[in-house]
Amino acid sequence: MDDKSIIADQLNDLEEMMMPRRKELISWWIKFFSYIFLLLGALVIFLYPLMFLLGQNYTFSVYGLESSDRYSLLMLGIVVLFILKGCAAFGLLWEKDWAADIALIDGFAGIGICIFVIVYSYFSPHVPFVPYRLELVLLIGYVVRIMRIRRDWKRGHGKIV
Repeated sequence: MDDKSIIADQLNDLEEMMMPRRKELISWWIKFFSYIFLLLGALVIFLYPLMFLLGQNYTFSVYGLESSDRYSLLMLGIVVLFILKGCAAFGLLWEKDWAADIALIDGFAGIGICIFVIVYSYFSPHVPFVPYRLELVLLIGYVVRIMRIRRDWKRGHGKIV
């Protein structure tokens, strides 16, 4: 009986060694955008409080939402979206256990917001045409890719310390 458990343990160890690192599971374009959103998330965390301290307004925009009023709920929502994107980017790049879940939340939130902006623009009298958001195509690809690698991400191993 002990021989079977030793063999099973060795097979589990072999399977874990053969599994790729989590960072190898994500595509190059997701890594590229993750670095960008990591930087933007950190920048927004720095700039948003600075807007109140200096009394200046900066324009933030994501997924067709745009605001330059530091007191508006829309601006706060945009800041929260950038922080969420930054957290997802950090988790993916540093191979955190929770990264796939946060990335899916980020992706589905982005898809929902893009669809809302498209529908809102369609019924808005100020926009003469229905805008198509390129972000929507990238977000759908992002969500599909994260859903494919999610199971392996949960089983995979991160950085070897």
